[in-house]
Amino acid sequence: MRWGWLLLLWLALPGRAEELTPVTGWLSGAFSSAEQAAQDRRFERVELRSREIWRGTTRTTRWIYFEQYLSHKPDHPFRQRIFRLTPEGGGVVRMVEFTMPRAIDFAGAWRTPALLDGLTPDQLSHRQGCDLLLRRLPSGDYEGRNQVGECATDFAGATTLVQYLWVGPRYIRLLDRAYDDTGTLRWGSPGEGYVYLRH
Repeated sequence: MRWGWLLLLWLALPGRAEELTPVTGWLSGAFSSAEQAAQDRRFERVELRSREIWRGTTRTTRWIYFEQYLSHKPDHPFRQRIFRLTPEGGGVVRMVEFTMPRAIDFAGAWRTPALLDGLTPDQLSHRQGCDLLLRRLPSGDYEGRNQVGECATDFAGATTLVQYLWVGPRYIRLLDRAYDDTGTLRWGSPGEGYVYLRH
């Protein structure tokens, strides 16, 4: 019985590095919304490329570089981000979003990680209020979103952005919803969001 209680206490401890292993691997790789776009004209054919960077920084921190681009414009990414993953305990992973100075200089870093050699974490800008809290589902997949009203935006008449993310071993699903000060939806992903399938 004593060992059972010790196991429960150990599982409840925050900051367990092994909590990061599944989701870090699932978030890394080559993904495409081509199948979704072929079935639903509301969606563009978009490629998502990501890879783990700065490995070995600490046991309880993992970093991932994300890049998204339209399939017919591979040299012109429309979104580049770096995410820091840390365990919160209880199967929850915090995904912190950062932007880079002169992000276009790092386009293609998913393929050529040496492009990031001159970049360090202290050069990044934290998107305040946009942290995603990913929780493990009974299926084993993860889902999460940021705190409603905390992630600011000033694009297309919106003032706040709610981002949703689902991650499994074969897919990443992203859904954005942006609202103005009255709570009116100003823009966002169609339907249930973009579904990127692993190549």
